[in-house]
Amino acid sequence: MLQAKTSEGEFITLANMMPAEIKKLKMGKETFTCPVCGGKVIMKAGTKVIPHFAHHHVSSCAASEGGEGVYHEKGKLLLYEWLLSQQLSVSLEAYLPEIQQRPDILLMIGSKTIAIEYQCARISPSIIYERNKGYEKAGITPIWIMGEQLLKRKSSQLFKMDSFLQLFIHQFSSGFPPIIYFFCPHTHQFLKIMDLYSIGNGFVHGLLQIRKLQDIDFLECFRFGYLQTSDLWKLWRKEKLRFRLKPIRQFGSDHRWNKWLYEKGLHRDRLPSIIHMPISSQHFLKQPLWQWQGKLVIEALAPFPIGGTLSLTRITSLLRSPHPQINFPLIKHFNNPFEEYMLLLCRLGYFQEIYPKQYQKISPISFYSSLEEAIKADNELVLQFIR
Repeated sequence: MLQAKTSEGEFITLANMMPAEIKKLKMGKETFTCPVCGGKVIMKAGTKVIPHFAHHHVSSCAASEGGEGVYHEKGKLLLYEWLLSQQLSVSLEAYLPEIQQRPDILLMIGSKTIAIEYQCARISPSIIYERNKGYEKAGITPIWIMGEQLLKRKSSQLFKMDSFLQLFIHQFSSGFPPIIYFFCPHTHQFLKIMDLYSIGNGFVHGLLQIRKLQDIDFLECFRFGYLQTSDLWKLWRKEKLRFRLKPIRQFGSDHRWNKWLYEKGLHRDRLPSIIHMPISSQHFLKQPLWQWQGKLVIEALAPFPIGGTLSLTRITSLLRSPHPQINFPLIKHFNNPFEEYMLLLCRLGYFQEIYPKQYQKISPISFYSSLEEAIKADNELVLQFIR
């Protein structure tokens, strides 16, 4: 922990003190206690660590949770000092006895209380859920900022984002894009990845913004950007080609899906271009895009007669997924990926929405006779969004 209490009840933060001051404290007879449990703590102030306090023995105290290392301690302190420099009402490691939690930083803005958690290590999802439930119970808005070392960049707009990182996707309202935050204490870079489009197997496309912490204010957390439509579809043209050409994996859900296609006399390199389309709410589903879109098109939409009507409820029941399959504690508004997909098909002229969430088929859906024909059709579809 960065803070402790003196015998006179004052809070002291070693990381804000000069080496000579710390040395003087060490030589004195002052005792320090944990602000949470009241137990005795000792100073840790070597040359290779952020000066901090630690319990004498292994403790069940909330202040001991998380196995905080130098990277985490440094980042937490920098974020605290950044907020303090903006004359905001901010506390470091404040303990909340009513929910028995100790956020890294507690921020008061008007009547709103915000808990900032700087998360640098992988922990059990159950802990994440419980912490967010506690904040919800106390009427506190949580903002989780991840350690930048957890981010795996494949390109400037493609990122590896596994099920753990997905738990930290924020969406503050239906009008805002999904967003996830990162911070690096070594480079002082604050990163936002916004407008996320999951493509399956833990990869997402998104708009990356990198700023120096000292060049932004706290409101930067709530300034959002979107992938340009043309940029998204240029990315997706490459993704469609990868989907057509990638080697078939001989294990897992991909293998089962390819086997299912084979049993139907189909192969993915000749599937309709409307299978594997970008959906912004895809992160709510465990199944990859190509699997649920393929099932829906092959079993329902392609054989459906021209002029026939389908409801969103019927489509949802066909996919046996009435509710989100992944619980996102920081997203309060559920966008239906199936509805988003049907509206995309309406835009492409395959269906029209005759009533809210009621769709009439107006154009046939074609399968292709060769890979070359399929790739050509993919490019033509993408061009409808790039122009």
